[in-house]
Formats: sequence, C-alpha cells, structure tokens
Amino acid sequence: SQMDNSQGNFGNWQQMVGDQTGDDVFSGQDTGAQNSQDYTQCAFCKEKIFNEPEYLLGHTLDCQFAPRPNSTYRAVCCFCDYHTLLATDMRKHIRKHTGEKPYQCHVCSYKSTNNSNLKTHIRIKHS
Repeated sequence: SQMDNSQGNFGNWQQMVGDQTGDDVFSGQDTGAQNSQDYTQCAFCKEKIFNEPEYLLGHTLDCQFAPRPNSTYRAVCCFCDYHTLLATDMRKHIRKHTGEKPYQCHVCSYKSTNNSNLKTHIRIKHS
C-alpha cells in the first residue's frame, strides 16, 4: 500500500540521516548537498528532494503524483499519510520527520519544534 511504501521510504531516510539533530542539514543554510544524506526520496514520485524544510514543504505542495482526492489534500506528506490544506500546518508536521527544532531557549541549550513548548520550558525551568 502507499502508506507502507511511504513508511518504508522514511525508514530508509532515517537510516541515511542517522541520529543527527538537524542542526547542520536543516539549518536553512545551503550545505552544497554533496552526498546522499543531503537528499530524501519522495514516496510518490521517487524524486530526490534536498533535505531542507522549505524544499520538502514545496514538494508536498507541488508533487504531481501525490494523491489529492479533494481540496484538503493541498499539501501531502512525502513520508506518511498526513495531509492538510494549510502550508503552515505542513511546515510544522515536517519537523516530526526532519527533527528540526527552530525554537531555541535564550538561557540554556533547550530547543523545541514549536514555540508553545519553548514557552512552557522557560516558565518551568527559568522562572
């Protein structure tokens, strides 16, 4: 099934990326994409996509092979069966796959995938 295939691709992608925190590959800086760890493969079209959140987001919106049975499928995840109408929701969802944590505590080394968790951290640990 498509879901099994997409999970399989994500498993391969996880193996390629390993235990990286995402600080280098997902920093938003152009790393040159010189080896296979800098790319992932779309489960639907098999295209190699640069492992950077904005490239992945763009592909979720543009992939011609992703299933889009109705308008709520505007953005379709390349790794699992998640879909959404809103690009902002897909941007947040992609962080589950990439490990990107763009919200950094100004006091310690804590990082979070979302601002709400960061605010909770600051309130509990630093107030």
